[in-house]
Amino acid sequence: MEQGYGPPEETVVTFEDALACLEAVVANLEQGEMTLAESLEAFREGIKNLSICVGHLDAFESQVEVLLSEYYASAPSWLGGADPGGRPR
Repeated sequence: MEQGYGPPEETVVTFEDALACLEAVVANLEQGEMTLAESLEAFREGIKNLSICVGHLDAFESQVEVLLSEYYASAPSWLGGADPGGRPR
């Protein structure tokens, strides 16, 4: 029994869509009603969606770091020489 957990591969998958697909995979695996082959395919799809989520999170983190760097580059001097995370500006 072939189950599709995600959109077609040629489309750009959003973080939210990949997360929803990953949650569906986990729910189906937790039911324990799939064959071993089906479970392996579901796991494969889950890993694919997890990779998409991690890719989005990495990109978002990079964007946040750029925004913070830009902010602290133009921030008033009374903020001191480090950002709130303790990193030098």
